Amino acid sequence: MCRCTHETSDLKLVMNFDRRTQTYCVCTHNLDAEDASQEVAELRRDGLPAFTVDQHSRHLQVDPDECPACRAGVEHSVGPPPSFKVRTGRTRFCP
Repeated sequence: MCRCTHETSDLKLVMNFDRRTQTYCVCTHNLDAEDASQEVAELRRDGLPAFTVDQHSRHLQVDPDECPACRAGVEHSVGPPPSFKVRTGRTRFCP
């Protein structure tokens, strides 16, 4: 379970969205603005439509795939999520 601090933060999570399959993937979280920008640039160089979402607090869950706060942050920023894909037996944000 993800426990989050209740302080405001300048942290970002990085995600990408596959329009074709209508799925999204939280790639990483708890990044400062500079690191998030670099991560987005790398993903875009690889042809992935990556972008950042503001985090309201630090996410204590290590794996962003299992972080309820990441899902909540994405839902708050972009609306209800598209369907999730299952990979290796776990529910994931991306294919």
